Amino acid sequence: MFSLIDHIVHYDRWAVWFISQQHTPWLDQLMYNISTFSFWLPLYLTIAVLLYMMYGKKCFRMFMAIGLVLGLVSILGSEIIKPIVGRPRPTYCSKLRPMLNLVVKPNGHLYFGGHDSYPSGHAANAFALIMLSFYYLKQKMVAKRFFLAFGILYVLTVSFSRIYLCVHFPTDIVGGWLLAGIVRSEE
Repeated sequence: MFSLIDHIVHYDRWAVWFISQQHTPWLDQLMYNISTFSFWLPLYLTIAVLLYMMYGKKCFRMFMAIGLVLGLVSILGSEIIKPIVGRPRPTYCSKLRPMLNLVVKPNGHLYFGGHDSYPSGHAANAFALIMLSFYYLKQKMVAKRFFLAFGILYVLTVSFSRIYLCVHFPTDIVGGWLLAGIVRSEE
């Protein structure tokens, strides 16, 4: 008889396998780019400009708060939780890896990511950034719904790219979102 954990692990592995079977060269490149900082730099700069336009010099406290939360999320996730949980990425699971279609990086090497998987730092940071940005921007922004919809799309896109690249399981993504929510609630 399977436990709930067994069902979750089975679903996680099946989801990564299924998504890896949908790979195409153009999607491989797009998903790889989506997971890079430089791809989203225009969004980050737009948020910074909007905060500056709305709050003037007061925005620097907001930048510090966003930086602090992102730093906490990164340190807690990568330096504390990942080593404790010790869950390997799909690319490091010996039974799963042979069945996956891995993405080739621009330098010609396969994309593996680091060894530990849970929680997803990309998903946590994307969620934390959008939560804090929306919190600050919603107070003065006319286009709140547009920003919220775009923010949700950003979080989901970054999160999906991590599963597509076979470096995270869906529960790693949810764990990243939960970590961001917990850290944000303490901010």
